[in-house]
Amino acid sequence: MKKSIFTILIVIAAIALTSCGKSIDYELPADATAFNTGTFINPDNKDDTYQSIEYGGRTYIPYGTLKKGIDSDDTGRCLGYKVQDGEEMKQIRLFLLRADKENNYIVEIDTEGFMSQPIFLRASDTVGKEIITPDYIESLEYEYWKKSP
Repeated sequence: MKKSIFTILIVIAAIALTSCGKSIDYELPADATAFNTGTFINPDNKDDTYQSIEYGGRTYIPYGTLKKGIDSDDTGRCLGYKVQDGEEMKQIRLFLLRADKENNYIVEIDTEGFMSQPIFLRASDTVGKEIITPDYIESLEYEYWKKSP
């Protein structure tokens, strides 16, 4: 009985986190980009480093995770997938966000990760600037972003 209740709670949590009501189309586009990860070093603290990706001439680093669920109404175009240390991770897709017309954020979603939370990457050139952050993004308060309003 306890095992069944636990399983039901896990399924409910997964649905709540991914907003399965309007499922995201994880299909890779024909022109999918393979995003090689890099390392971003906080210019104010050389010991503070982040995994980064480059898109549209901008560097994106982790900013936050979900405050509530996202679905296909929130995600925009799928850009491609992640490559880390030479390993193609085609299950990890990168999407634009519909609410972010300036492309200040990109969301990284593990399409195979049960209970995996999307990770929101923010363009590093927005530090200290007032930008619109969609209400479903929860800041992780990383050191680099503490300069932001």
